[in-house]
Amino acid sequence: MFQLSTVKFFYILSGCRLQASNHKLRLAGCCVWLAAFVPAHSQDTLSLARAIEIGLANNFGVQIQKLNVEAASMNNTWGMAGRLPTVTLSASQNNNIIQRKPANPFAVAGLNIVDNVLGQLDVQFTLFDGFGVKIAKQRLEQLEMLSKGNAAFIMESTVQSIILSYYQAVLEKERLQVLIKNRDFSKERYSYVRLKKSLGSAISFDVLQEQNNYLTDSANVLLQEIVVKNSIRNLNVLLNQKINTVYELTNPLEIENEEYRYEDLREKMFSSNTNLRNQYISQELTHNAMRNAQSNLYPSLLLNVGGTGSLDQLTANFRSNTGNTIENTVGYLNRDLTQPVFLTVNETALTQQTQQGNSYGAYANISLRYTLFNGSQLRRAVDNAQIQEKMAKLTTEQLKVSLENSLLAGYDFYNLRKQLVQIAIVKLQAAELNLSLANERYKNGALSAIDLRIVQENYRAAALEKFAAIFSGLSSKLDLVRLTGGLVDKFPAK
Repeated sequence: MFQLSTVKFFYILSGCRLQASNHKLRLAGCCVWLAAFVPAHSQDTLSLARAIEIGLANNFGVQIQKLNVEAASMNNTWGMAGRLPTVTLSASQNNNIIQRKPANPFAVAGLNIVDNVLGQLDVQFTLFDGFGVKIAKQRLEQLEMLSKGNAAFIMESTVQSIILSYYQAVLEKERLQVLIKNRDFSKERYSYVRLKKSLGSAISFDVLQEQNNYLTDSANVLLQEIVVKNSIRNLNVLLNQKINTVYELTNPLEIENEEYRYEDLREKMFSSNTNLRNQYISQELTHNAMRNAQSNLYPSLLLNVGGTGSLDQLTANFRSNTGNTIENTVGYLNRDLTQPVFLTVNETALTQQTQQGNSYGAYANISLRYTLFNGSQLRRAVDNAQIQEKMAKLTTEQLKVSLENSLLAGYDFYNLRKQLVQIAIVKLQAAELNLSLANERYKNGALSAIDLRIVQENYRAAALEKFAAIFSGLSSKLDLVRLTGGLVDKFPAK
C-alpha cells in the first residue's frame, strides 16, 4: 500500500499554494489528488456482539483454554482415580542350551536344548487405601472445575479487551470526525480571507496565518487517520482476523446512565467474581491434598488374582528301542551250567528326541501394607499440607480485601465519570454555540482572527473531551461488570 509521509504531504501542499495565486483555492483539489494514492477497501459492518462472537471463536488464548478444559474433563474418571482394577498380561520366551553330566540319575545327560513360553494374567484390586481413591476422584473433579474457571478468566479478559479495543476504534473515528470538522472550518475561513484579500480588505499576513491554521488542522487529520487504522489493526489482532481488514463499526460511542448500589455490587462480586471462584477451588485443592496426605497413614489392602501357564520343550539324547532283541543270560536252572536261563530284551540306543509339555495354574493373594515408621515423613507431609491449606485460606481473604478495594475504587470512578460525561456534553454545547457566535462576530469585524482561533481550539478540545469522557465511563462500567462476574453471566464458558 502506498503511503505518503507528513513531510511529503506538506511539500505537495506547498506546491499547490504556489500555483494557487490569482485563482480560487486549489488545496481541496490537491487533497483529492492525494486520495487517489490511497487504495479503497470494501468495508464490512461489524457490531460489538459480532466482534465478541468472532473473538471467542478465533482468539488463540481462548482456544488453548478450551483444549485444557477438554483434557481435564477426559482425566476426570474413576479409572484415573484408581477405583478400577489393574489388569496386566505378561509373557516371556526362554531358550537354554546346556551340556550336562548330571549327578542326579534322573537327569538327562548330554546336550540339552530347553525352550519354554511363560504367560501370566494378573488382576489387582485395591480393597482399601485410606479413602485415597475417593479423594483422588474429588481432586480430578476440582481440577476440571479449576480449568473451567481459568478458561472463564481468559474469556473474560478476551471479552474485555475486545470491547475496549472496539470502542477505542470507535473513539478514534469520532476524534477523526471532530478533526475533519475542525479542518473544514479552517478551510472555510482560509477561503474567506483569500476572498477578502482579493477585494483589498485583508493583508497577506492574515492569509498566511489562516493558511498555517489550515495546514496544521490538515496534518492533524492525516495523523488521526493513521491512529484509526492502527486501532482497527489492534482489533483484528484480538479477533484473529486478517490484519488489514476494514470494518464499518455499527455500535456508537455512548454510555447508558445506569445507577448501581454498592452493596448489591459487593454481594454479587463475592458470589460471582471469577478470580475469587478460582481461589475457592484452589483452596479446596489444598484441603484435598491434606486429606490425601492423611490417607497415607492408613494401611493398604490389595487383592491379586490371576493365572499362570507355560509351554515347555526339551531336546536331548534319550534311549529308544531299535527294534532288535538281545538274549541275556540271567541265571542257571538248578545251578546247572548246562541249563542257562535266558531273558530276551529290546535293544536300545541313544537318539536325539524332542519332548513337549505344559503346566497351568491359578492364584488369589491378599496383601496388607502398613508403614510403621519411615522417619516421620508421612506425619511431616500431613503437617506441611495443613500449612498449605492455611496459606490458601489467607490468600483467599487477601484476595477478597483486594477485590473489595478495587470495587470501591471502580464504583467511585464510575460515578465520577458519569458526571464528567454530563459536564463534557454541556461544555461541548456551549463551545459549539460560542464558535458559531464568534464566527459571526469575526465576519462582522468585531473579533480578531487570533481570538476566533482560540474559540475554535476550545471547541475542538471540548469535542475530543466529550468522547474521551464517554470512553472512560464505558471502561469504568466494564471494570464493574467484570469485578462482579457479569461478563461470565453474559458469555458463559461452555
